[in-house]
Formats: sequence, structure tokens, C-alpha cells
Amino acid sequence: MLMFREGRHDSGNNHVSESGRVAPGAIETAPRHASMKPERAGFHQLARYRHVLLLQGPNGPFFARLRDYLESAGRRVSKVNFNGGDDLFYRRGAIVRFTEPMPTWEVFLREMLVEQHVDAIVVFGSSRRHHRIAARLADDMGIAFWVFEEGYVRPDYITLEAGGVNADSPIAAWELDAMPATQRPAQRRKFNHAFGKMAWYSFLYFGGGIGRRRMYPHYRHHKPFGLHEIALWLRAAFRKHLYRRQECEIKARLLAENHPPFFLVALQVHNDSQIRVHSPWRRIEDFIEWTVYSFAHHAPADSLLVIKHHPMDRGHTNYAGTVAECAQRFGATDRVLYVHDAHLPSLLHRCSGLVTVNSTTGLQALYHRVPVIALGRCFYAKPGLTYQGSLDSFWTDSPPVDTRAFTRFRNSLIHVSQVNSSFYADATFVDVPEKRSQLRGPYGRLMSVCGLLAADVAGFNHVDISPVIRWASGLVLALAG
Repeated sequence: MLMFREGRHDSGNNHVSESGRVAPGAIETAPRHASMKPERAGFHQLARYRHVLLLQGPNGPFFARLRDYLESAGRRVSKVNFNGGDDLFYRRGAIVRFTEPMPTWEVFLREMLVEQHVDAIVVFGSSRRHHRIAARLADDMGIAFWVFEEGYVRPDYITLEAGGVNADSPIAAWELDAMPATQRPAQRRKFNHAFGKMAWYSFLYFGGGIGRRRMYPHYRHHKPFGLHEIALWLRAAFRKHLYRRQECEIKARLLAENHPPFFLVALQVHNDSQIRVHSPWRRIEDFIEWTVYSFAHHAPADSLLVIKHHPMDRGHTNYAGTVAECAQRFGATDRVLYVHDAHLPSLLHRCSGLVTVNSTTGLQALYHRVPVIALGRCFYAKPGLTYQGSLDSFWTDSPPVDTRAFTRFRNSLIHVSQVNSSFYADATFVDVPEKRSQLRGPYGRLMSVCGLLAADVAGFNHVDISPVIRWASGLVLALAG
């Protein structure tokens, strides 16, 4: 049976005890769906709560738009900001700035939840440390915990689930035989330029974080605010064009009509929490070694192994040395290829199987009828969908994809967890015409990059430039839309 695990919540006057637990007399405003058809995922699910607390959201104005949507529905919304990037994009409403060391966060949050009668917490990504603590508190106190994440089905979808996402998703408990039939999703809305806007918002967020480092001295972002991180993203842009030229022959060989049989390995970003928390490995290099060894000893002799780098990790890592060393050590030098920017759907159309840890690339592969083995914990690694045997036997023993089972699963997945929206390119929360600006052009962005580099080199993190950042942020957002 498909259902969300929702926390308990109550009426406007939440009956919350000093211990933080919902009192027995609390009224549930969102009934459980134990015997009902699974509910369609949507922002309306968050509008049923009296007081919603937003923690960290995606880079950009998405959480500010969500606030406006919820407030228009008569709901109370509060927000915790953790750094200057949060301040840049969320600047109106009930805001609390957490500037203390992380060990004080749990006590701080518990007191806030009790004093302000919060009955739902909403976050983007459940693996950040402050979000993991919030999830544990929400479960202990009977408060609903909702998580946004990038779409399981892409493009043009985002994920919204109660309790957790990815390996922690309620979907992980589904049994294919028990799934009710769900209609095929309607024609979706499409969103243009989402990646470009995401990159631009991330740059602005990064700038806000640099500008207010002094105000948030204890905050540690998963991608550090500073000159080094900027340099890595500039290197990523350079490498994209470099690899495009260097890999022309490899891509032509793999995409030709008479291409050799090959298996595809989809790498994830080097700091992906899904690797550290939900897999047998701590590092991508260990996963590469394991896979190359198995392929060299058990795959058909005429097949190739194509290892594809994650596009968002292009500037941060390069596993060419690791791949070459493993291939040489295991006697497969001529059978292992390493690519960066080959078109993924084109590779999936031609490959014999996909190996992944727990990337949602596995869903794309299944959609293209490609057998998949997921070596880590993930919500779609189920009997009837993915290969359940060992990696050694996958190379020769993987059966064809059960397209009927996958279609049924995918339709249900979209129905209960996917919202036809975009964190970056969907402005439907607030119907404001998008303004064009020179700041969106290459010269304006280059000037912004130079400004951030100068600020970092000059050591402005030791000077309180909050008033300047506040003024500049307002100007940037007003011009950039």
C-alpha cells in the first residue's frame, strides 16, 4: 500500500508539552491515508499546517516564493537563516538567524519548536547536519518533516516527500505487487533555462555567504565559501570545453551504429552524502576500484566498461589516474574508458547495463529499458526493477527490464512524490514578470566574479560589510528578477 508517513500535528493552539511532545489531546489537521488512494504530491500538502518552519532551501528565491504561497493560504511561516546566502534570498517575514556553534543547534531548535508551536518543518535535502538533527527532533516531537530534493524524474519535476528522500524515502518500503494502478501523469509543464538560473543563483548565494562570513562565524557550508571554491567552478567551465574536444573520438566510437557492447558506470559527486551514508564505500575511488575489478574478471571479453563523470563534479575531481591505474592493475587497460560530457540518454540507448551506487540515473536507465544494478541503498532498488544478484554475475546474467512493472512504479512515483515545478525557473508562486538585465549577460557576471575574488583576496571576511552587502543584494535581485 502506498502511503506517506506523516508526523502528528494539531490545531492552531498546538498542545505541546515542555518536553516537546504533542499532548494526547492534540487534534490532527492532516489525517493519515491508511486506507485511501495515495495523495497527489503538491505544495498544497504543506498548506494544511498552521505554522511551517523553513530551514535551508535551494539556492535562489524558491523558499521566499513558498512563504508567499503559504501566507496567501493563511498559514504562519517562519525561517531560520544560517549564512549570508540565506539572508540574500530570504529577507522578509519571521526570520531567526542561527549564528551559534552547531553543537547548540538541537537545543536552540527544540526551544523554538515548542515556543512557537511549529507543526511542520520543511527543508531542502535531508543529509545536511542541521537537517538530520531537525528530522530526529521532528520524529521525537510528533512534528511533520517534509523534504524537498531535486527531481527523481527529470527534467521539469522536483521531489517533495514526508519523512525523507532517496534511501530514507517512504517509497523504499513499497512492494511492487502491492502497488495500486495509477494513471499515467498528465502532460507536464516545461521550464526553460533552469540550469543557467541555478548557476546564477548559486553564484549570488556564494557571494552572500562570502560577504557575511563575519556575521556567521561558525557556519560551515558543504562547499566552502571562498576563493578556492570559485576557482574550482571556473576550472569546471574550462574543462567542459577541453573535454569536449579531447573526447570526440571516444564519443563517436560509442555512439556509432556498429558500436562495441559496453556497460555504463554513472559516478556521483565526490561529496555526495548518499555515498557516505547509504553505500559500502566512503570514496568514489573505492567504488571505481571495486567495479573495474569485477568487470575485468567477470564481464564478457568483447565488452567495454565506460565510466562517466558527474557533470556537477567536473571542476572538483578528475578520476583519470584512478581509472587508468585500476584498469592496468586488473589487466583491462584496453577495455575501460573514462568520459565526462557524453550525452547520457544517447549512451543509455546503446549500453548493455548500468552500474550505479544509488544515483537517480538508475531510473533514467530503466526508462530506457537498460538493466540496472544499484550497489547502495536507494528507494528504487527492488526485486522486479533492478538486478538483485552480485555485481560479478550482473555482467552476464541480468534479465531484460520488466517495462510493465517499471511503468507502474514510475507512474506511482510521480503521483506521490514529484511536483511539476522547478526550484529555479518556476515563478508561479508569485506572478511577477521576469525582468531582463545586463547583470545576466557575460560582462555583468564577469564583473561580479571579479568583485567576489577581490573581496576574498582583500580579506573582507574580517570586516563587517553587511550594510554594503545588504544594499548590493537588493540591487542585484531587483535587476536580476
